[in-house]
Amino acid sequence: MKNKITAAVVQMCSGPDVSENLHQVEQLLHGLNGSADLIVLPECFAQFGGDIPALGNNTTEVRDWLATTASKESAWLVAGSIPYTAESHKNPKAACFVFSPEGKEVCRYDKIHLFDVDVSDNTSRYRESDDYSAGKQVQVVDMGFAKTGLSICYDVRFPELYQQLRHQGAGIITVPSAFTKVTGKAHWESLLRARAIETQCFILAANQGGVHPNNRETWGHSMVISPWGEVLAEAGEELSLMTVELDLAQIERVRQQIPCFEHKVI
Repeated sequence: MKNKITAAVVQMCSGPDVSENLHQVEQLLHGLNGSADLIVLPECFAQFGGDIPALGNNTTEVRDWLATTASKESAWLVAGSIPYTAESHKNPKAACFVFSPEGKEVCRYDKIHLFDVDVSDNTSRYRESDDYSAGKQVQVVDMGFAKTGLSICYDVRFPELYQQLRHQGAGIITVPSAFTKVTGKAHWESLLRARAIETQCFILAANQGGVHPNNRETWGHSMVISPWGEVLAEAGEELSLMTVELDLAQIERVRQQIPCFEHKVI
């Protein structure tokens, strides 16, 4: 088992055109050449705005591309989120698919907490539940080098979810996001560092960043945070790819120093 791995965190400014967005990812990943063990894409990486039901009803192109990309890079790929409609769904789920280094689809996490809020920006009213149905199941993936817990964006405001991920063995937690500029400036770093400190996990947060074709503004500032709560890497607001070496032995060291999960009484 590896003691150190390389994580690659992708920051995008996606639009409604799926092909253009996938090309944007390819350009950002160019040059990795198999050097990453784990790649994390942001929320809505394949489509930001546009026809959500159409993509939700036909995810084949995107999922095939994800499988090919994971295999090409020989890396675990946590694929942000795409709308996904199963026969039992009334609306699409905001689904995070995970692919193995062999290109096999191994897991799907459906976003549990939907972003139904009012924000003082040029969009003002956000009602994710108008387009999506909420997920119900917590998901942790055993990647061999570590168990990785899955979450998406607004989930980060609900520490009880992250406690469950830790209880299920997570040492890494991914947070693909499309945080608004207003809420990101106010809360992004504080929330991510709090979740890292509380769970004593590495947090890999891949965000959207910039002004999108639908005039929405996202915060960027994708981050990698240690189990001690240190910001190991931070992007700006532009398109970017961050690669960070994670010392997985730090997880156990921090948990031995402060064994807070052994001290829990409720």
